[in-house]
Amino acid sequence: MNRRKKYLLIISLLYGFLFSLGNPAVPAYTNSLNISGLFVGLYLASGGFGLLFFATLWGALGDIKNRSKVLAFIFAGFGVGQLLFGIFSSEYTLLIAALISGVFFAGILVNLYSYINDSFQDEQERNRMLSYTVSLYLIGGAIAYIIGGIITDLLSPHYYVVFVIQAVLLFVFSAVIYFDKTDLIDTDHHLSRLHLWNNVKQAFKLPWVPIYTITLTFFISFSHSNIRRFLDYYVIDEGHTATQLGLVVFTAGIISLLSNIYIAPYFLKRIHNFRFLQIQFMFAPILIILAFQSTDLFFGLYTYYMGYTIILAIYEPTAISFMSNNKSVSQGILVGVRQSVVGLGTTLGFIIGGLLYDIDHLYVFYLAALFYIIVFVGFSVLIMLKYREVRDYRKNYLKEVKK
Repeated sequence: MNRRKKYLLIISLLYGFLFSLGNPAVPAYTNSLNISGLFVGLYLASGGFGLLFFATLWGALGDIKNRSKVLAFIFAGFGVGQLLFGIFSSEYTLLIAALISGVFFAGILVNLYSYINDSFQDEQERNRMLSYTVSLYLIGGAIAYIIGGIITDLLSPHYYVVFVIQAVLLFVFSAVIYFDKTDLIDTDHHLSRLHLWNNVKQAFKLPWVPIYTITLTFFISFSHSNIRRFLDYYVIDEGHTATQLGLVVFTAGIISLLSNIYIAPYFLKRIHNFRFLQIQFMFAPILIILAFQSTDLFFGLYTYYMGYTIILAIYEPTAISFMSNNKSVSQGILVGVRQSVVGLGTTLGFIIGGLLYDIDHLYVFYLAALFYIIVFVGFSVLIMLKYREVRDYRKNYLKEVKK
């Protein structure tokens, strides 16, 4: 494996680990401070808020500046937010800290994905790198949950220390990224001659197909963010430990890794992205309902929820791969717009989810399933509109196999 790939994969792994290390402590920490469900939703929404308002700006900044230096700055900034989250204790000061973290959280994936789309021109190689990147940050997050869960239980009731540890590690890795050298390609380097605002204005020139799929991304991010983070609260509120939560998320991370290594590349070569996405979201709502309707919570999580994990793990590289084919705007802007819409879905999802969770814990998951049905219908309509393209993709693959 060349140095370029190692660099991206290491950053992806440590992004997943360092940005998620404090997550298992959040439910116990907010519960110990008697934080209401509305404020919990607002804290969780901070990452979405950052994506909504800053992802496109981070992408544009990465286009006109050194992406590695930008990534280093992002890791350090997120560390500041997490440090403040551990120091503060009131509802409103915690919200300020969470918003600081959210602003910097917005810059990671937009620059990672843009690096990949610029550096790997061959479609199959790019798809593999996207799958590996998603896998690595998911497995990093999974490891973080199990380690963070153990640390949380050991430090109980001094949960704030977890965030201090997280911040220190983020500062250290930020310095490593800043002083490291990379041979990654930035095909948009000429944009350094443009004013930042002129770069951002490209966001208003997107063709209709990216706009359509990005709109569906809103419903996906709304649902998946709620499922993923309110699962943390649901497990804890059902009387289980942070370590048990960590084991569930760790298992999901391993499954995500295997899915992106074997399942995503296999089907992306054989099926058009739109068809693949349609199939994924045909099964997602069914599996979510089954997982949270199980009489035994952990049986549902280790069976149906793991099936759902496979679907959402392979969704991300599928969607990003499609975007790399559009060259009408720079990758930083294109992916940035997508991440902004992810932020909108995440922000509204967590705020609404926090209110629903206070009414009935399961309402969050029911609404997510409903939105996935909307996504399935959306991709079905898109396939009808682009039927020839979807059909020809499959035909071309079969011709290649016969040769």
